[in-house]
Amino acid sequence: MTDATRFPDVELALIGGQQPFVLDELKRRFTIHSIYAEPDPFAALAKIGHRIRGAVGHGMAGLTRRHLELMPKLEICALNGVGLETSDLAAIRERGVVLTTTPVLFDDVADLAIALALACCRQIARADRFVRAGRWGPERLPLGRKLTGMRAGLIGLGRIGIEVARRLEGFKAKIAYVDPVRRDVPYQAYPDALTLARESDILFLCAAGGPKGSPPMIGREIFDALGPRGLFVNIARGWLVDEPALVDALAQGRLGAAGLDVFFGEPKVPTKLLELDNVVLTPHIASSTEETMRAMGACVIDNLASWFSGRGALTPVA
Repeated sequence: MTDATRFPDVELALIGGQQPFVLDELKRRFTIHSIYAEPDPFAALAKIGHRIRGAVGHGMAGLTRRHLELMPKLEICALNGVGLETSDLAAIRERGVVLTTTPVLFDDVADLAIALALACCRQIARADRFVRAGRWGPERLPLGRKLTGMRAGLIGLGRIGIEVARRLEGFKAKIAYVDPVRRDVPYQAYPDALTLARESDILFLCAAGGPKGSPPMIGREIFDALGPRGLFVNIARGWLVDEPALVDALAQGRLGAAGLDVFFGEPKVPTKLLELDNVVLTPHIASSTEETMRAMGACVIDNLASWFSGRGALTPVA
């Protein structure tokens, strides 16, 4: 946070929760209304929305048309994250509101993708439970899989996907991808996700997707194409996957294993997933390191400070 300027006359609406240090700094610099914490956030916003010049949200709590209608003076919305699926980009552009994100999390997300891949291959979570239960000795854990040299497919080769691919190079993986944009990379491009899945041992979902409620891009056909030795890792969005089809594939052994950081109805996770040994579950923590959380929070604050100082936004996307 390079600018310590205060703007006490600028009122901000918090439409999504923030880390405590971000909230403290925003309160120090601006006049804050934490509408996301109200029993009826939109009713609360309706009372003060005509005074609001800035909004703060996150990837899972974006800026909607309804928000915009209640904040006629809104100039900027700073999102803590990079997800845009919950924001109405058409309405935002129509109103001329600036939307910013925090593009500083790609390393952490890619790191977790590899961690989940290794956890699936080497059964790390299952092995931990095995040892803690006192089963080591009387029993032997089934053999794991070797990540090095695997055929790795990436659905989405944007800023996160490319970082996953770079890490996979260190594992001597045979890397391929599918993406709407043809990339200038030394990896094989496939025309569609189904073909990619058929040619992959492990499939990483790194794609940006549409809003929740859109048809899933990954379903039964993909899991069957990966097959009973195939592995699936999702560090994108839970709703991009047909979750019941994924659960069935794992439970029936039609898919070998999965590493999942995101879920359709998070924080709720299907009970059946909790009972399976061939799945590794993490609670949407892909960007959750001390270093990245601080960098993301600083990016939110710096965007708002720069904008209200008249210098423009630092990381605008709309």
